[in-house]
Amino acid sequence: MLVAALALFSACDKKEDNHVSWQQTLKQAAELGTVEYTVKKIVKCNDKQRYTIGDRQILFSSTAYLKAGVKLDNFSEENVVINDKDVTVTLPHAELLSFNMPAEETHTVFENYGFFRSRFNAEEQNEILQLGEKDIRDDVPNLGILHDAEQNTKDIFVALLSQMGYENINILFNE
Repeated sequence: MLVAALALFSACDKKEDNHVSWQQTLKQAAELGTVEYTVKKIVKCNDKQRYTIGDRQILFSSTAYLKAGVKLDNFSEENVVINDKDVTVTLPHAELLSFNMPAEETHTVFENYGFFRSRFNAEEQNEILQLGEKDIRDDVPNLGILHDAEQNTKDIFVALLSQMGYENINILFNE
């Protein structure tokens, strides 16, 4: 995605002739992913139930891949204000574009169950891992990934628009 954006902007030398075409191309790109985080998560469950003898414990180690950036599907000419060598581009705030927690990167680290208790079945394990996924998603605002995505998006736009000859470049985020 980044390579396509670089090619797009570097091909645009004349800002007056091309400002509509690069805007249309951005809209067709749909999204600009600017940062990817790898999150390691330990998910644990201690299952103590009433009226049972013994308890069960399980501990997973999992990896999640999060990609954040800006969705450009609603980008239009109205998002760009050009005044000679000045340009202001208004973009939507960064958001999580993809979340992947592959099963092959999730491993049981520890499992313990009492004599009178059964092991965690596949459905129970899946429910526990879904809670771990929800915990990661809920923590996205605290991870800094959205801030980093917006900063990287700004840096990309400033670099590319300065190559097109603009001197005063303002990148704003607004919904």
